[in-house]
Amino acid sequence: MNKGEKTKNHIIEQSSSLFNTIGYKATSISDIMSATGLKKGGIYNHFENKEAIARASLQHLINTLKSKYKEEISLSSTAQGKLNAFFTTFSTLATDQIVVGGCPLMNAAIEADDTDFEFDEEVKDGFKGLSRLVQKILEFGIESGEINKKVNPEQMSTFILASLEGGLALSRLYKEKNYINTVIMQLNSQLF
Repeated sequence: MNKGEKTKNHIIEQSSSLFNTIGYKATSISDIMSATGLKKGGIYNHFENKEAIARASLQHLINTLKSKYKEEISLSSTAQGKLNAFFTTFSTLATDQIVVGGCPLMNAAIEADDTDFEFDEEVKDGFKGLSRLVQKILEFGIESGEINKKVNPEQMSTFILASLEGGLALSRLYKEKNYINTVIMQLNSQLF
């Protein structure tokens, strides 16, 4: 990786935490300059505008989480093990272990709902990908006999994600993992 690529990656990594904690609209170029230690010209040498940095940052966060989900899920050979790996990885968003600021998809979705958000399609695609990942685990569980055949994988994946996001929001609000842990416990009791 050459110096220009390293600088660009540095901008993306530092900006992603800013965007995910204070928001895409609220994050200023000055904030990015402070976080990266670069001048405005150094940033705009790699990105056309703030929106381009925000898009790259969101994609970086999504890719980071996607890689971690897949890595953890691949370690188990059962549907229950795979779902618990997904749940455990998701629950780290309550304590900023993998990415800072909580779920980047939910944060961006909330901002997209309230403003003229330039990249809501990326957020929708991110949620679709996450939903497909959960859906595949559910289908695997149904095929292997671990999960009741009456479970609709598409509907259940939506229910799982909505439940997890709600539990995460409460855990971050109260700074207590009890909420996300309760959601995970209830999801497990319904599925297994």
